[in-house]
Amino acid sequence: MFFSKVEKNAEKVTGLTLTQIKAISPEKFRSYLEKKNKKPFSFTSEFPVIGRGNVLRDSLITSNALNAEIDKILR
Repeated sequence: MFFSKVEKNAEKVTGLTLTQIKAISPEKFRSYLEKKNKKPFSFTSEFPVIGRGNVLRDSLITSNALNAEIDKILR
């Protein structure tokens, strides 16, 4: 029940379903949002600077790996 509300809000804000968002790369998603909102968009990390360092271990991850991590968190 709660997840369906999150899903509907995400669709309302972005104009895309979660399935569509998962199918595109973060770069294409950023580009889509910039065109839709007519202003620059950037991704930021909400993790604290203090601690064990970069959660990505100083590397980028693919959109498939990112989707897998998100799926694991939501289950």
